Amino acid sequence: MNSAFSSRLKELRTQHGMSQKNLANLIGLSDKTISAYESGRNDPDLETLKKIAKIFGVSVDYMLGASPESDSTATEYPLETIPIFLVDSLEKPVEYLKLPVWAGCNYGIVVPDDSAEPTLSKDDIALVRKGPALEGDLIVWLEEGRAGLYRIYFQDDLVILKPDNAKYKPLIMNPETIARSLIGVVVGRWQKFK
Repeated sequence: MNSAFSSRLKELRTQHGMSQKNLANLIGLSDKTISAYESGRNDPDLETLKKIAKIFGVSVDYMLGASPESDSTATEYPLETIPIFLVDSLEKPVEYLKLPVWAGCNYGIVVPDDSAEPTLSKDDIALVRKGPALEGDLIVWLEEGRAGLYRIYFQDDLVILKPDNAKYKPLIMNPETIARSLIGVVVGRWQKFK
C-alpha cells in the first residue's frame, strides 16, 4: 500500500482522539497491528480497510489516497460518550469512553473477575446496551446492588444464568426475578491498557 494510507490512518485516528489500542479494539486487532499500518510496515486486507473507513466515515478511496477529502461522499461518523461503571457502584461513573455511535452501547461495566473468561477478561470493559436479551446472550444482571455477567438460557419455566468460565456455578432463577434484574446485554468489549 502507499504512504497515503499510513499517514491518513494516523491523521484520522488522532483527529478522533483515539489511541492505537482504542482503534484496534473497535476492529478486533492488536495495537501493534495498527502501529504497523501507520508506519507502513504492514497493509490491511480489504475487509479491514473497509472497517477502518467506516469507523472514520470516509471512503476507501480516500484512505488509499485515490481521492482528496473534499471528493469523499462519506460523512464523518459521529462519536458518543458513554459512562463506565464498576460492578458494585452503578451510581457514579469511574470514567467515560468515546465510541462510534454504531457501536450500539449505552454504558460500560468494568469486568471484576474471570467469571466471563474467555469472552471477557478481568478489567476489560463490557460494552452494554439496555434492552431485552435473547437465548445465549451475555447479560448484565443486578443482584443486591452488584452486577454480574452471565449467559442467559431458558428451560421450561426457569431461567439459567451461566458464567462463561466453567469454574463458576450457574444460577437458576424464575423469569419474574430475571425480568426485574436484567439491566443490559453485552454487545462488545473494550480492553484497557495493560
